[in-house]
Amino acid sequence: MQAWQLLAAARRVRLRGHAPATEAATGGYRSAFRGAGLEFEEFREYAPGDDASSIDWKVTARLGRPFVKRYREERARTVMLAVDASPSMRASSDAPSPFFSAALAAVTLAVSAADSRDRVGLIVFSDRVETFVPPGKGRGQPHAVAAALAGAAPAGVGTDPRPALDLLAAVMRRRCVLFVFTDAFGADFAPALGPFAARHEVTLGLLRGGRSAVLPPYGLLRLAEAETGRHAVVDCGNARARERYARAVRERDAALRAGLAAAGVGVLELAVGDAPGPALDAYFRRRARPGAFLG
Repeated sequence: MQAWQLLAAARRVRLRGHAPATEAATGGYRSAFRGAGLEFEEFREYAPGDDASSIDWKVTARLGRPFVKRYREERARTVMLAVDASPSMRASSDAPSPFFSAALAAVTLAVSAADSRDRVGLIVFSDRVETFVPPGKGRGQPHAVAAALAGAAPAGVGTDPRPALDLLAAVMRRRCVLFVFTDAFGADFAPALGPFAARHEVTLGLLRGGRSAVLPPYGLLRLAEAETGRHAVVDCGNARARERYARAVRERDAALRAGLAAAGVGVLELAVGDAPGPALDAYFRRRARPGAFLG
């Protein structure tokens, strides 16, 4: 995977059916994070053509005529993309790997951030910090993100987000928007992300592959735990074994989601091998709704 190939694939991502990432993704991104980039400036009387959703009903009731809130742009948002490059993310019986799917989603967001004139940076992690791209602005920043992902050669053998989060906590003095892309194998992400989510907007991009959730219909399958290397043989034709496996997957996902919800972390589910556009678009739409929580 070359950086230019990853960047070109991200720019081809289609959201909302027709528009490329540089248009629709940016629009959804701006809507989803509008509160992070605007600050209140003043009230003024409603004028024809104003957005009715900006009417402040308390002030309107007090003064007897409609007033709207006006906002002004704050300084640029900072968007940080954290991508898990541990062994389970890079393992795949068929292409693409979860890591590639995560990288494609991350670069798509980098394009959207750059087009919105936001700062964007990257951290690649396993059980340690593998690569760090400081947040920056400009059209060249998505290429820097793509190049770091394409060139990632992780040395770690497990998953531990804490070193990456410790680094981000040290360098992110102001509130940021953080996306963490992982399959969540080998680590409990909720306790690690909770303290960071208390100060920043955090979303876990959860990579899910169709083949990992359901066993094949028959045959003996040798399963390897990607993080530890341990092996086990499962009889896929055994109904009880299939049910135990499916139940374990469901219980693990339910526990993860409950922990993330309690920690105030949103969840963006991405299917390995699928273009990230529909999932990103749906996530942005849900996030833009007033009072939405995305756990």
